[in-house]
Amino acid sequence: MGNGFIINRLICSGEGVENVSVDFSPTVHLIVGPSNTGKSYVFQCIKYMLGSQTKPKRITQSEGYQDCYLEITLLSAGGEVCTLHRSLDGGDAKLYDCEYSKIAEYDGKPIDLRVGKKPTQKVDTLNNYLLDISKLNGKKVRRNLSGITNDLFFSDIRHLTLIDETSIIKESSPIITGQNGEDTKEKSILRFLSTGKDDSGIVSKPKKDVISNRKGRMEFIDHIIDEYNSELNEKNYCMQDESEIDSQITKLENSIEKLSFDIQSQYDRVSEFETTIDDSWKEWNFNESRLLNVEELLSRSDLLSQHYFNDIERLQSVQETSSLFLELEFGNCPMCKKTLGGDGHVECNTDDIETISTSSMKEIEKIKNLISELDVTRDVLKNEKAFLIDEIKINKENHFKYQEELKNFTSRNLKSNLEKLDVFKAKLNEQSQVKRIMEKISSLSTAKSEYKIEIDPMDGNYNFDNLTTSNVTKLCNTIKTILIDWGYGDIESVSFSEESSDLIIDGEHRQLAGKGYRALSYSAFIIGLMQDCISNNRGHSGVVLLDSPLCTLRSRHIAKSKNYQEKDIISNSIKEKFYASISKYSSSGQVIILENDGPAEPGSLNLGFTEFTEDRNRGRYGFYPIK
Repeated sequence: MGNGFIINRLICSGEGVENVSVDFSPTVHLIVGPSNTGKSYVFQCIKYMLGSQTKPKRITQSEGYQDCYLEITLLSAGGEVCTLHRSLDGGDAKLYDCEYSKIAEYDGKPIDLRVGKKPTQKVDTLNNYLLDISKLNGKKVRRNLSGITNDLFFSDIRHLTLIDETSIIKESSPIITGQNGEDTKEKSILRFLSTGKDDSGIVSKPKKDVISNRKGRMEFIDHIIDEYNSELNEKNYCMQDESEIDSQITKLENSIEKLSFDIQSQYDRVSEFETTIDDSWKEWNFNESRLLNVEELLSRSDLLSQHYFNDIERLQSVQETSSLFLELEFGNCPMCKKTLGGDGHVECNTDDIETISTSSMKEIEKIKNLISELDVTRDVLKNEKAFLIDEIKINKENHFKYQEELKNFTSRNLKSNLEKLDVFKAKLNEQSQVKRIMEKISSLSTAKSEYKIEIDPMDGNYNFDNLTTSNVTKLCNTIKTILIDWGYGDIESVSFSEESSDLIIDGEHRQLAGKGYRALSYSAFIIGLMQDCISNNRGHSGVVLLDSPLCTLRSRHIAKSKNYQEKDIISNSIKEKFYASISKYSSSGQVIILENDGPAEPGSLNLGFTEFTEDRNRGRYGFYPIK
């Protein structure tokens, strides 16, 4: 599994127009054709699809085309194929995890990737995606002599992978873009790519205003620490007592925990006492109420008994009267009021009087039975009354006894423990205050130490790793081999100048060579860097795109004049050796070349070949069809 990716296809599409595309070989692909056939447009599209915010120039043939797609194979993901999509009018990108040909039937939602913006919680960036698949994400590079670092962006290595026809012949170093203030950063990038070691671990030298700010804070911290130490002295403590304070706090916390447990147990016991007292009160109150009821019943039974005796006396009087009447021979009859023995009395029946006497006797017996029953009930009530009086006495004694026991238990145990708990808590609070003061002093001392480190984090030693000749020795050897294969000449040595950050070929600075040879050595540098990264499993996109490394200054395409010298011109033999050499590249990244002229016999070489003929009647006219 390698690093980076391979470009499979570049496609442009639009409403009512036929799709145009270029399919690329996974190792080396050559696009040849005259000027104005779309080679540079292909370069612009690829650069745009790889995160540039510069849109491809609108040309006449591109009218009606609105969308651009780049199908790639991820070498770091086992050959997974994905397709990037951007509008040719600008904006963010979308990522489909499928081939371009399957987008029409794609049932998932493409991943949105922001371009030229920071990521959000939900939407990542195209920059981060490209860094991820190139194994370059999360890297930092130093950008100045003070050690300030920046996150590595994919655009930071674009000038080392996508080389346009203007840059390829420049006199300055291939690693330096010329952007103001970027030299140190660009050297750091080459050092990282050549060694695999980024600048994540370095500490930057603080600025003067930061130093002044931190010194002011340190003075303020010293003042606060003095105040806290004075407060400790008032409490008869010092910072050396911190371990003793910790020990005391631990002991107090343990004592409070144990005492709280004991107090809770005592509260449980108090609850038991209160329950017992409450139960005894309820029983006492119940018995008092019952006694009142019993006394009321006895009082009523006395009245009822008296009524019964009165009724008996009344009935006995009736009975005696009836008996005496039956023995009388004179007087008036109590039944008819006539004179006894007279003529009118004969109609009265003396049996009625006997009936009254008999009924009275029966009623008396009945009442006596009721009196007997009432006496039994009264005896029961009297016994219950006596029992209740005894029970109430016991209830009263128990109630007051339980109250006294609760009082004694509370004063003897609970009250004492509660007082101890208050003492322990007060002591713990005091010790905790001392502890907090000590912690504040420690925290401030730590902050002071950190500020001291910020003022001089490297203890005066700010010798950061720089780009050196030794960093790129292996790269220079690779470049030398490439140049020899290309027929550059009988090269004895290729080295790196720390002063110019450029190559020295056989003792001569690269910038002194003619335009053609500068383009060739620039190309060798870019391809050599990719091969060096890939062979050593270091991060790289895995793609190099070179626009016009040869043809711009080949003899058959320019007229010799005062503007050019012989050394500016690349010979046909070098051209053929160049193509023959790169056609043998395999497993060392993808090389895409845009040129005016191709090899004499492209079919005999192992490379992808696309020709723009600029001829309506032969082959493909250009990237876009002629209208």
